[in-house]
Amino acid sequence: KSYLKNSGFEGRIKAAAIGLPAIVSKDKKRVYSSPNLKGFDNADFRSFEEYFGFPVYVDRDVNFLLHNDIAKHSLSGETTVLGFYIGTGFGNAISIGGKLYSGSNGVAGELGHVPIIDSTDVCTCGNVGCIETRCSGKALEALTAKHFPDTDIKKVFKEHKNSPVLQKFVRDLAIPIATQINILDPDCCIIGGGVVDMEDFPKEILSDSVRFYTRKPYPEKNLTLIFTKHDQQSGVFGSGDFALNEYLRQIGNNITNK
Repeated sequence: KSYLKNSGFEGRIKAAAIGLPAIVSKDKKRVYSSPNLKGFDNADFRSFEEYFGFPVYVDRDVNFLLHNDIAKHSLSGETTVLGFYIGTGFGNAISIGGKLYSGSNGVAGELGHVPIIDSTDVCTCGNVGCIETRCSGKALEALTAKHFPDTDIKKVFKEHKNSPVLQKFVRDLAIPIATQINILDPDCCIIGGGVVDMEDFPKEILSDSVRFYTRKPYPEKNLTLIFTKHDQQSGVFGSGDFALNEYLRQIGNNITNK
């Protein structure tokens, strides 16, 4: 409120959006669970609306990233676009027909929590055997501590990218990506996130592995993979666009272009 007042924006804001690494209700008002960012479980954002006096939407941060990437790479005309964002966890967002797909409860796209057969690893979400326990920044951190204890995790690919341990880690990342590709047969796939952005991350191994695991001849034959790079503003632009679209939808598009 102080910022809005001091910057001259008080009374001019029509809506806002907040992105969290969490599963969010379909009405975009409540956080159900946020295992990788503690303190937001069961948070109700309707109190924000009461406090600020304008609509406040909350959604999964990866949805905002995909929103931005679709615009950045001029993919708005594509029918189905999948976003895979490997950071602390394994983020996933799905756009079908130009709209983010949220599912019956608003929590679609939890690819990082698809179970692995015979795994007994406990995930931060509380389930056992989630993909994220092996395919995520957290998993990479554990591998680095075990196999390369004297290496800064930021330099682990630069110094050890030929290691069988790291190459297996990268190939394993391809399995959930190819799984969703085989299910949804997308027009395009976006791959990004902090792990993929690491220095000397072997993108060619990941790309080749995704194609290896993808069904032949289709969808592999026409598969388009785009590696994207994010900065601090990527999610901000995506969330702003999301807030605008939600605001226009709620008022029934009864607003002038101005």
